[in-house]
Amino acid sequence: MNNEETPLSPRLPVGTRYLPGYLFLVVLPLVAVVALVQSLGNSGVAALPGADSIVSSGHRLLLAIAVILAVTRLFGALLRLVGQPSVVGEITAGIILGPSVLGLLLPEATAWLFPADVVPSLETLSQFGVILFMFLVGREMPLDLLRRSGGTALALAQVSTVIPFLFGALLAAWALGDYRTNGTPLLALVLFVGVAFAITAFPVLARILHEQKLADTPVGTLGLATAGAGDAIAWCLLMVVSAVIGNGSLLSAFVACALVIGYGGALIAFVRPAMPRLVAAFERSGHTAVAAFLLCCVFASAWITDSIGAHAIFGAVLAGLILPRDSATVREVLGKIEGLTMWLLLPLFFAVVGLKLDLASIGGPADWGILALIIVVAAVGKIAGVAVFARLLGHDWRSSTGLGLMMNCRGVTELIVLQIGLSLGVLSPRLFTMLTCMALVTTAVTGPLLRRLQLHTAPARSAA
Repeated sequence: MNNEETPLSPRLPVGTRYLPGYLFLVVLPLVAVVALVQSLGNSGVAALPGADSIVSSGHRLLLAIAVILAVTRLFGALLRLVGQPSVVGEITAGIILGPSVLGLLLPEATAWLFPADVVPSLETLSQFGVILFMFLVGREMPLDLLRRSGGTALALAQVSTVIPFLFGALLAAWALGDYRTNGTPLLALVLFVGVAFAITAFPVLARILHEQKLADTPVGTLGLATAGAGDAIAWCLLMVVSAVIGNGSLLSAFVACALVIGYGGALIAFVRPAMPRLVAAFERSGHTAVAAFLLCCVFASAWITDSIGAHAIFGAVLAGLILPRDSATVREVLGKIEGLTMWLLLPLFFAVVGLKLDLASIGGPADWGILALIIVVAAVGKIAGVAVFARLLGHDWRSSTGLGLMMNCRGVTELIVLQIGLSLGVLSPRLFTMLTCMALVTTAVTGPLLRRLQLHTAPARSAA
């Protein structure tokens, strides 16, 4: 190697060589900027309208999110210690952060932590969480279990939907008329309460059964298949009821439902078979491209059903149903989406529910008596109806009762339905509070009662 100087070899010390360029390209422009700012500052520049409120809102939103995540995780962990699914603790945390507990004990703290300009942002984020959660629910629908269970799961699902729907409708017509919002037809309330009673939370039930090692037993498998089919039936009922309430006429509701059914049929018939090829095409560009594609699918589908006149969650569920079940890339991407949803967005949803729930609105013995009646009727409709029908199908009483208890689990799915009812104006804040309490109680008792039944020792019986 020769000692000749290369073109990149500096003839001058580095500092000396770059000093003229630094002075000309950095120092002089900086001096010019300072001079310009100084000259403009003398004219008195007013703050931009709304700038302070935007900064304050963003500042408070960050703190509110941090507090919500910390409290929900804490209560989720505490409830797991006593044998409850973490979602029960997270729902409880949302209630504690609202006016029922924190607002009652420290109203100034609640007003400071959740000011009026922060709540809309929390609601928007929580709606994203609901859409993504329902997308995951659609993806986890136990289609294989439904096929293997023959007609048993579908028959049980129909009973677990129809009987509670009837019980809820009768109770609403008889005792809940005074809990309507002004101008809400009694028919709308009757239909919506019926749907609320008919809901089963498949995701929470699946978690409970896995924790108790029941998911792979015959009764657990049948329970999951029944819950999945029941969810599908209940969502169809909710779509019809929401369309009737939202469109104001049976004809408009029929058109909206027909459009959603046609849209779902088109997705399953034409898009679902093409999804493996589409995923493979995006996979060539990496997992990020697949994630962007899936997110575009879910939000576009949600927008379509929302534009039709049904709720956005129906589009999210349909988007989940058409995903390929055997793609490792889809599973990995969905795992990341699930983490974002379960760790961040869904706790915000629980907090929003808690902010709208006020136990103090339940005043006097009459209201508490109605609340107790709601819980009892909701539980009896699910447990007794399913247990009796399962016994007629040949299951022993222990397994039949276990299936009824499984269908009585309502969880997050029920809260989503109740939020829709509140946003549509069908449920008053007081009735929303009562039905939320019903959802929390029926979910909380599912695990302990199933544990007492000791279904592991129940006689084995085919789910078919």
